[in-house]
Amino acid sequence: MQEAPERTPGIWMTEQQCLQMLDALHIAHVFKPEKGKMMLTVSGQAGGETLSVSEFKARSTTTLAELEDRKRDIEDNAFASMMDGRLPTGGERSLQVKYLKRDDQLTTEEENEKRRLLREIGGEMSHHRTIVGAMNYLQIHFKELEPKLARREVPLVDTVQRADGVKLRWTKGIKSAALFCLKESQKEENTAKTPLDLCREFLAHYSIDREEDYTPEQLFSNMQQIVQLDRAR
Repeated sequence: MQEAPERTPGIWMTEQQCLQMLDALHIAHVFKPEKGKMMLTVSGQAGGETLSVSEFKARSTTTLAELEDRKRDIEDNAFASMMDGRLPTGGERSLQVKYLKRDDQLTTEEENEKRRLLREIGGEMSHHRTIVGAMNYLQIHFKELEPKLARREVPLVDTVQRADGVKLRWTKGIKSAALFCLKESQKEENTAKTPLDLCREFLAHYSIDREEDYTPEQLFSNMQQIVQLDRAR
């Protein structure tokens, strides 16, 4: 009997499931620079990180391969105590060896542990397959999702505080500020503005925490570096 080909994760995922997974993964922003790779920003207590959708997906793909190896070890009973035996080497001589138990040689405790480990690893694999599926769905349906992605974005200003009575404090660092400006430059309403204009507008509204003297020119330079790095990958 011929086996059915394995389905690509995400093909049967719904839009709602994809957006729910983005929320669960704390993905704050999804954007695609012109002629660049699709990128996402993951929020976090340490300031988060920005990477391509392909890189994010590759992490789960690698983890899945490692989990498959662990699953095979569990199925082969490598987690259980080994059996002692002797291997004939010719004549009356033999070599003492250890070998893995068959299922019918497992103790009751080991049987229970095997079931627990397989349930646990099955849950981890399901989670990472869902991540891969969400990234696939995102890559396929980005244009359709773009309006909803824009509406659901998590603000990068975690704690909005007045820095000097006029500006708001930007607490996520220079890189996130450059990414914010880069995303703004992709919006249709900003097509008439230069990237440097957008940097000036940003710094007119925000004061970057611990970088209060940062100039629009420096911010624009950071935008260019991000685009260049993305194109070089």
